[in-house]
Amino acid sequence: MIRLGKVIFVVGVIAALSNSSTAQNIKENIFEEKLEQATNLIEETGDSLRSLMAAISEDAVLTDLQKAKIDLIRSKLNSLEDALKILSTSEPVTADTNRFPGTLINEAQRLIILSRPDEGIPLIMKFLEGVDSQSDSAVYAKIYLAEAYRQKQEHNKGIGIIYEILRNSNISVANRAFAFNRMAALQNENRSFAGNKADSVSKYSRLCIDISQKNNLTEYLASSQNELGSYYLRQRMPDSALFFYSEAVNNFLSLNMFPQAINTHVNLSRLYLSIGQPEESRDILLKALDLGNIEENRNLFMYVYFNLANISYKSGNYADAYEYLRISYGLKSRFFVDRMQRQVNEMSAKYDLREKEAKINEEAQKNKTYRLKLKYLSVILLIIICLLILLIVMSRLKNRAYKKLVEQNLKAIKKEKQVEQCLRNLTETDIKNRVGATDRHAELALRLEKFMAEEKPYLWSDVGLEEFCKKLNTNRTYLSNLINDKFNMGFYDFLFEYRVKAALEYLSNKQFSHLSVEGIGEMTGFKSSSTFYKRFKSVVGMTPNQFRAWAHKTTQNQFADKT
Repeated sequence: MIRLGKVIFVVGVIAALSNSSTAQNIKENIFEEKLEQATNLIEETGDSLRSLMAAISEDAVLTDLQKAKIDLIRSKLNSLEDALKILSTSEPVTADTNRFPGTLINEAQRLIILSRPDEGIPLIMKFLEGVDSQSDSAVYAKIYLAEAYRQKQEHNKGIGIIYEILRNSNISVANRAFAFNRMAALQNENRSFAGNKADSVSKYSRLCIDISQKNNLTEYLASSQNELGSYYLRQRMPDSALFFYSEAVNNFLSLNMFPQAINTHVNLSRLYLSIGQPEESRDILLKALDLGNIEENRNLFMYVYFNLANISYKSGNYADAYEYLRISYGLKSRFFVDRMQRQVNEMSAKYDLREKEAKINEEAQKNKTYRLKLKYLSVILLIIICLLILLIVMSRLKNRAYKKLVEQNLKAIKKEKQVEQCLRNLTETDIKNRVGATDRHAELALRLEKFMAEEKPYLWSDVGLEEFCKKLNTNRTYLSNLINDKFNMGFYDFLFEYRVKAALEYLSNKQFSHLSVEGIGEMTGFKSSSTFYKRFKSVVGMTPNQFRAWAHKTTQNQFADKT
């Protein structure tokens, strides 16, 4: 309510003052006072201030200087609105060009025309990334890139771009005319140009005019006419300059290209001032102000007011000169402040974007790492499952093999007992009858087996080959050769095999369950447990403990099956 009251108060006072035409000096003082109040209200209420400025502008009694001061306030309000637009992340690109509507180059063109090359260049670069470099739109964008470098006073960059474009004979007529026009402007302003600048500017301008007239390219015709006017003004040829400036103004206005028309009006104003016609120069500038508004043409209005200040100074009106100059520098200050603010906001937005991208990349990396870990864990789990299955299968196969092995050994034990009983029952006569009187080798072998069955010398822990020779009435060599030939092993291996068979019998018999495995090994003639385990496993294929467990389990199952 307080803000609105202030605005209503300001509007009421200024409206009342505007209705009186008899107290001009009083109005001047009150105008300045209320103008200062209006300036202070800019950052408090934009809508109310806009209404106030509209009310002031509708008064026909206001002087040109007062209108200029109102323009300064409007430019400040527009700066605040521009700041809000910059903060927006999705500002649409307007379609205000007839050649490539709806494209990024369209917005870049608008910004460059408004002397904002730092904002236009990134849009051009982004546009060029998505099009064919030889296309008509790409060439058009590159010419505007050269124009942006001209505004940044990087003339050699711009000239290099235009030279590269003109080397291509396949570019369109419109782009060739546009390139000639911008080459003239670049060389006209380039201080480091080594050739004849006058001839070069005139050459490229007239080339553009010739192409434009033949192909009805009014925009480029007007631009080159304006450039030639500036050229003749520098050459102090006012009549020629006036002709080309006037033609350029008419052509720009026919296309409703008001910013370009305002710029040409400024050039015309300088021409009239140079030939001593300040009033005509002033009228031209005031006409330029009617061609646009300060919100869209702030930089051009800055030049208009600067030239108005120059005219007022040369006319001796120092107070107006001061005010116009103050307004011009105020616009210039706002222009550069806004540019810096845009760059700060752009850098801030880029920083925020990079922060977001970094977080997104970090999350993506985390997800990738998580998926990779999950993949590895799945593979490891699959390997573990496969190993478990393999172990289970191997365990079952091993158990089957052990069971079969034990069953075979149990059957072998029974057969061994039967054979052992038969050997015990053999008499001398039986031995003679079975082997014959002449086969002493077979007879000794049979006597050896009978001796092993009856006396079980293998159970003696310290038995040796000598004891066997005495019992069998033979010598060491003959007995050793016999064991090697018949049983295909040495004496001690022969002895250990009988001991293992004896251990098998003890281990499979539950009556000896109270004895330890080591005790059974000792009972069967083994001097050490390690030798017993080693010999047993090499002969049977499993350890004594495993054999005992499986033998008891097998006999129990067999007993259960019988019952």
